[in-house]
Amino acid sequence: MEKKAIVGKRKTSISQSLALVIMIAALAIIATIVNPKFLRITNIINIFQQISVLGIVACGVGMLLVSGHIDISVGSQVSLMGVVIAMVIQKVLGLPEGNVEPWRQALAYPIAIIITFGVGFLLGLVTGIVVVKSRANSFIITLGFLTVYHGIALLVSGGASYMLFGRFELLGRGRIFGVIPISILFLLGIVAVTYIVLKFFRYGRFLYAIGGNRKAAFVSGINTDRTTITGYIIVGLLNALAAVILISRVGSALATTGDSYALDALASVIVGGVAITGGKGTAINIFLGVVLIGLIGNALIIMNVNPYVRDVVIGAIIIGAVTISQYTGEGD
Repeated sequence: MEKKAIVGKRKTSISQSLALVIMIAALAIIATIVNPKFLRITNIINIFQQISVLGIVACGVGMLLVSGHIDISVGSQVSLMGVVIAMVIQKVLGLPEGNVEPWRQALAYPIAIIITFGVGFLLGLVTGIVVVKSRANSFIITLGFLTVYHGIALLVSGGASYMLFGRFELLGRGRIFGVIPISILFLLGIVAVTYIVLKFFRYGRFLYAIGGNRKAAFVSGINTDRTTITGYIIVGLLNALAAVILISRVGSALATTGDSYALDALASVIVGGVAITGGKGTAINIFLGVVLIGLIGNALIIMNVNPYVRDVVIGAIIIGAVTISQYTGEGD
C-alpha cells in the first residue's frame, strides 16, 4: 500500500509539472502573438532576473508549507533586511559623500551581508519559537509578525529611502561573461538545494511527515518543534539572501521594498502544487510556479495591460488553485 501511495504521489507531481509547463507555454505563445518582442532572449533573461528574488523567497515558503506551516511575514522580513543592508553600507562607506577609501569599500559589503544574515537568522528563530510555543495557527502568528517587522522597518529607517549610488550592484546586476545574471545562478542554486533537501535528506522527510500528520510524526520520534523552528530559520536566511540580491539590483531600500513578495511567493507555491495543509509539494513545481507568476507579470506589461490588473490576476490564481485542490482532495 505504501509503495502504491508513493507511486501515486509521483504521478501527481509529474502531472502537475506537465500542467504548469503547458500553462507557461500557452501564456508565452499568447504574449508572443500580441507582442513578438516577448520571446527575445533579452526579455527571457530579464524575466528570470526579475523572478530570482521571488524564487528564493518561494523556496523557503514552499518548504515550510510542506510541513503544514505558513509564514506570510516574508515580505516584511525582506523589507526590514533590505533597510538594514542599505543602512550598514551607507554607514560604513560614509555615503552620500563621493570619495570612499579602499578599506571602507573592502569592509562595507561583507559586514552588511553578515549582519543581514544574522538578522535573518534571528527573525526566523523568533518567529519559529513563537509559532511552536504558542501552539496557535501559524497564519495568525505570522500575520502579527508581518505588522511587527513592517513597523520595525519604518522605525529603523524613519520612513526614509536609503540610496547606494551604484556602490552595491554585483550580486543583483552583475553578469557572468556579460551574459548570465549572477542572480539567476543564485536562484537555480537555491532551487537545486531545496530539491536535494526535500528528496534526499532526512530533514526533508521530516517536513513531509509533519505536514502529512503531525501527531503521527511526533509519535514516530520526530522532534516536530525543532524541525518547525529550523524551517522558520531557513525561511529567514533565504529572505536575507533575497534582500541582499534585491537591494543590489534596485540600488535603494525603503521600508516597503519587499512587501509584495509575501503574496507572490504564496501564489507561486500554491500554483506549484504545494498543499496548503502540508505534506505535499516539490521543488521543481515550486520553481515552475514562480516562473508562471513571473511570466504573467511580464506578459501583462508586454501586452500593455494596466499594471494594476496583475494583483487581480494573482489573487484569482490563488483562489482558483486552493479551490481546485479542495475539490480534488489534495487539500485534505
